[in-house]
Amino acid sequence: MQNNILNVFSKEIKQVKRDRRLLPIIIVLPIIQLLLLSYAANLDIRNIPFAVLDRENSFLSRRLIESFSQSGYFDLQAYLQSYDEIEEMIESERIKMALVIDSEFTHKLERRRQAALQVILDGSDGFQSGVALNYASAIVQRFATKILQKNINFSIFAMGGDITELVGQGEGSLIDSRTRLWYNPELKSRYFMVPGVIVIILMVLTMILTSVSIVREKELGTIEHLIVTPLKRRDLIIGKLLPFIFIGFIDVALIITIAILWFKLPFKGSFALLALGAGLFLLSTLSMGLLISIISKTQHQAMMTGFFLALPFMLLSGFIFPIANMPQWVQYLTYVIPPRYFLTIIRGIFLKGVGFSILWPQFAILFVLGFSILLFSVFSFRKSL
Repeated sequence: MQNNILNVFSKEIKQVKRDRRLLPIIIVLPIIQLLLLSYAANLDIRNIPFAVLDRENSFLSRRLIESFSQSGYFDLQAYLQSYDEIEEMIESERIKMALVIDSEFTHKLERRRQAALQVILDGSDGFQSGVALNYASAIVQRFATKILQKNINFSIFAMGGDITELVGQGEGSLIDSRTRLWYNPELKSRYFMVPGVIVIILMVLTMILTSVSIVREKELGTIEHLIVTPLKRRDLIIGKLLPFIFIGFIDVALIITIAILWFKLPFKGSFALLALGAGLFLLSTLSMGLLISIISKTQHQAMMTGFFLALPFMLLSGFIFPIANMPQWVQYLTYVIPPRYFLTIIRGIFLKGVGFSILWPQFAILFVLGFSILLFSVFSFRKSL
């Protein structure tokens, strides 16, 4: 059995060496994908363009505007004179938010009456608008706190929508609330996104590589030579799998090195544990690629099937959308998605430094999925034309 597997292994290695097109795919493509996707997949929103319609132009109104401009989250584009200008600038996408300050802003504050601030947001981009609203609320709340320290009753209402933010009233708060963020204190989205990008790149690359391994033999006519040999099905499948496991580990080491050295991604866990998780994940994706290769008739069909599966796998893994927010029946589908478990493993090891005692359920499920897909691939292969 070992000799048979080694024979298939050496044959596959020679075929990989002869195919000069594979080297860029194996080495260069993962680097390019990691750099492009990691820079593109950035959820940090800064320099949101906004404009101001200041009907009062007082000391306090200017201080409020400065609080927005100096926060780093907003970029002041213009001072406006009318509501019509707000509509025009939002429609042309020159701004994403507008502040309208009441003409009696300071007058009402001095008399301890409510002062109104209108916040108008471009709701066509729901995510950015939601983040901008949170930023604006925090800035206004800090501004209001300074006013409250001078014993001025102050409340601000964000009008122009269904948004109302009561930032404070009275002499101050009796609760000293302090927030501390673990694992990602600066809330850098790159720390969250880069591990997900690594998972997706490994999944697509390994699945596509193995999806053409057996079907290529069919197109070249060399599958007949393998059929007439005394090789067993398991020997052939395992021999086909081993070279790509080796290639997969090379890509894992390359991508993780770039993530740590180039993107400064913190690594707090065990490299050995990460290697184990990567090995189980590669077993799942490579076995799935072999299964695609077995059931496909042409390389084009195999590659299209691989790309067809890659997209739902990416969406259902929790990389972009939280699984808890998906419908219940969709959540059940995610239980058979290998990237879901490796994503938990790689984020836990990189950012939290957790060990096997915490991650063992993910390791166990990855092992079961990988071994099951491999067995199904073995039984699906027929040594007959």
